[in-house]
Amino acid sequence: MRLVFANNLNKQKTNENSSIETQCSKNLKVAILVRVSTAKEEQKSSLDTQKKLFTRMCEENNWEIYDIYEEVESGTHTNRKGLNQLINDAKEGKFNLILAKELSRVARNVPLAYQLREILNKHKVHLKTLDGAIDTLNGDLDKFGLYAWIYEQESQKTSNRLKQTFRARAKEGEFNGSEPPYGYYLKDKKLYVPS
Repeated sequence: MRLVFANNLNKQKTNENSSIETQCSKNLKVAILVRVSTAKEEQKSSLDTQKKLFTRMCEENNWEIYDIYEEVESGTHTNRKGLNQLINDAKEGKFNLILAKELSRVARNVPLAYQLREILNKHKVHLKTLDGAIDTLNGDLDKFGLYAWIYEQESQKTSNRLKQTFRARAKEGEFNGSEPPYGYYLKDKKLYVPS
């Protein structure tokens, strides 16, 4: 009896999820968030690639693109112009799906990820990541915090590695910048004053 009841519940949930997915997949208005951490030339091409991937995805699914929010800054910052605009537009119901490459493109720290999750839930906005980790169209919201924590840890480890590298270079007397200060020149990674 319990097995039959459990099977009926599972079938009901599956039917509800598939009807929700079918309902949601039709007439979706999409906000696309593309982000890179720096303005370096190689990262600019990443922005273009992200835009092309999402534009193609929207065309294949007959989704309407509301807007593309572009950011060139770290995902660890909470006060980001593009993200803030995206959140405001979500609250105003201007779209019902956000596409991002991965959760780290949206939020790289746990508090921001949870804040975003609450906003999405409250305003019935879905999030789908290209890496497949998050897809709220399929009811997948459970791993939100886990991925946010993983990305936050990854960001901290990267920061620590860079600091160690810069300290080691400085101890060797090497210059850590890209352009020498006015009045100096750079030779063999060291600063010299012209004679």
